[in-house]
Amino acid sequence: MSVEIPQMEFKTEKLTEDGSLYPYGYAQTTADLDEAIDKLSYVMDKLLRLAQLEKSTQLMADEIEKTRRRVNALEYKTIPDLKDTIKYIVGKLDENERANITRLMKVKDIISKEESKETKREVDVETLTV
Repeated sequence: MSVEIPQMEFKTEKLTEDGSLYPYGYAQTTADLDEAIDKLSYVMDKLLRLAQLEKSTQLMADEIEKTRRRVNALEYKTIPDLKDTIKYIVGKLDENERANITRLMKVKDIISKEESKETKREVDVETLTV
């Protein structure tokens, strides 16, 4: 979940052979245009930095919102569902354990009855032989 932050850079290139920043002749334009271009080149770097920070903030806010949705899904849906599943499984295991104990007790009773019948037969056989 990494957020890529845009990096912008304003580069001014010399546009004419004489090293001037202005791509037009001075004779056909007013000094206001020269001043506006100077101010624009001064402010453009700051505007790009502002745009970079604004976009970074927007991307981070989007990522935080996605994370918040995931946390809410875990907190209110997934974790309660897992707790219910665990409770159900524990209940089934307890029920199976009780059923096994009951089954073992019945088997023990049957075995003890068989043993008592066997001892009774042995006693009867002994009394008959004597």
